[in-house]
Amino acid sequence: MDTRNKFFFIKYYIYSRRYFFLQFLLFFGLLLFFSFIFEDSRVVLQYIFILLLVLGILTLSIDSLIAYKNYHNQLLYGQGQTQTAVEALLFEKVQRMEAEKKIKTPIAAGSLLVQDLTDPDAKKQLGQEFFKIESYVNLVLQYLRLESFHDDLVLKKENLEDLVKEVVKKYALFFIQKGLTLNLHDLDRTIVTDKKWFMIILEQVLSNSLKYTKEGGIEIFCQDDVLYLKDTGLGIKDSDIMRVFERGFSGYNGRLTHQSSGLGLYLSKKISDQLGNSLSLDSQVGQGTIVKIGLAEKRLAID
Repeated sequence: MDTRNKFFFIKYYIYSRRYFFLQFLLFFGLLLFFSFIFEDSRVVLQYIFILLLVLGILTLSIDSLIAYKNYHNQLLYGQGQTQTAVEALLFEKVQRMEAEKKIKTPIAAGSLLVQDLTDPDAKKQLGQEFFKIESYVNLVLQYLRLESFHDDLVLKKENLEDLVKEVVKKYALFFIQKGLTLNLHDLDRTIVTDKKWFMIILEQVLSNSLKYTKEGGIEIFCQDDVLYLKDTGLGIKDSDIMRVFERGFSGYNGRLTHQSSGLGLYLSKKISDQLGNSLSLDSQVGQGTIVKIGLAEKRLAID
């Protein structure tokens, strides 16, 4: 078992037994306190204190060994019986981490091999394909994480311009290869959000714009508590606009280019709803699409 998994075990074991530890400390604290108050019974109380302390430590040691064995079996074989809801959540989280590691490792290895290619055209083309594969894998993993959205939700003040630039930088190669212009303005403002989840929305929206924009460019700006992403792409048919946020819906453009998974905008809509942001779009065929992300702070919906 690696260090990270051991850390998770210790952390969640202590958390799952927190009430026992509190009672343990309270009981023995009172017993020790009374042994100093009642001098006549001090020897007896101290003897009881030591005896119960030894028994308590022995019981806790046995319990921790059983929990550790159960945890180890769960990691190795997917077996074992969880004693608490926290332990069940821990096992599920660890299994998910191990699964993600197994999926991402060959992709990362392939990307490293591409860097050793001497043919610049082949290197560029294969690099793009591995980037797309990694993006699709991340999309599926993010979709699966929706069920545990609130488990690691961290709300902080973030600079919107920094978030947008970080996502744009990731896709810089596609702007260069397609010869697309990029116009960022009026983005210097602070928002309260979870950076990881909000970045997923930005990435999916920008990725969609790049897929369907062959010439012209993309403009990203903020106005009246709304973040706008405007492209000069293919545009979306009126019959498709009402369904673009449905799970699995790829629409006419997706079927035409064979580049749509039908999950990107669905995932973005789900995340934006959870974060308290609105997400909508306007589009005209042949002229482009405008995606609007409402930034007004709202109370998060906690399931």
